[in-house]
Amino acid sequence: MENKANKVIRGHLRYLPAGRRGFAIISVKNMSYFYGPVPSRRLGFSLGVNLTPKKFCTLDCIYCQLRKTTKKTVKRFFYVDLIEFKKELTKIINNNPKIDYISISGSGEPTLHKRLDKIIDTIKETTNNEYRVCVITNSSLLYKKEVRNELSGADLIIPSLDAATNKSFSRIDKPHKQITLKKVVDGLINLRKEFKGKIWLEIMLLGGINDSLAEAARFKKLVAKIKPDKVQLNLPIRPAGVNIALPDYKRVKAIKKIIGKKCEIVSSFYKTAQKKFSESAQEDIAKYLNIRPATMRDLEKSVGLEKNVLAKQIEKMLNLGLIIKKMYNRKVYFICDKAV
Repeated sequence: MENKANKVIRGHLRYLPAGRRGFAIISVKNMSYFYGPVPSRRLGFSLGVNLTPKKFCTLDCIYCQLRKTTKKTVKRFFYVDLIEFKKELTKIINNNPKIDYISISGSGEPTLHKRLDKIIDTIKETTNNEYRVCVITNSSLLYKKEVRNELSGADLIIPSLDAATNKSFSRIDKPHKQITLKKVVDGLINLRKEFKGKIWLEIMLLGGINDSLAEAARFKKLVAKIKPDKVQLNLPIRPAGVNIALPDYKRVKAIKKIIGKKCEIVSSFYKTAQKKFSESAQEDIAKYLNIRPATMRDLEKSVGLEKNVLAKQIEKMLNLGLIIKKMYNRKVYFICDKAV
């Protein structure tokens, strides 16, 4: 069993047999489970939770800011060591950072983690239920009853729906062969029937692919079946592995009008900078950039360093080859591909 598990995960993980917990753990070496809090355009200050190895996903979306999926899979494992998870969360909370949501998302598809109810329960118990828990998912495994059941303790779920046609779905999301658009839509419909919390459905619009008015009309029909509390139109503003055109803003507003009253366009978000709580500035920067590319302004607001201090740290990290910079949509983004 150990050899099989290690083969699946290419040597990055170790297999811990089932014990009194009743389930086996695939433990990720040197994994940090949390990042941030980071300023989110939708959630305010969000403490991110990373449950899976980087780019273990059910899809290989062309707009993904983490670029190409390294392991496309639908197999679910229990990756988190709950004792270490709780210790790390406790340490963060003890520093009293500003947090609006604790968001389960990270660098892979979070529903690939088994027993998400255990993760959500641990977060709420450790924080005395002080913070709202959000799960951000690509919706691909919501057709599974067990996955929907495990999400029942969350306060908010942000699932995505990137396409209203099979052609767009294949082109944008490049799904695992077991994932179909019908399964995604059926999963979302059933989630709404069962889930008592809020659902904000995200639609990522890509110029020339899924931003036609005809596709918008199809989205409207699907939204009517799914019945989310909100529909949020988002744009791929961060650099991805391929060049992607942004839709014309007039077209985005037209799509919003077609979908209806519950639809909104996600806008940029900035609040007062966080106070610094990590002993290592470079570690904080690397953790942030390992999850998402960021501009200097993004880092200034999330890491909480003075602009001149941050600039010096960035320069050091560039010189050491720890990060790279890339121009995208006339903005300079910093990117980190190294594990932290």
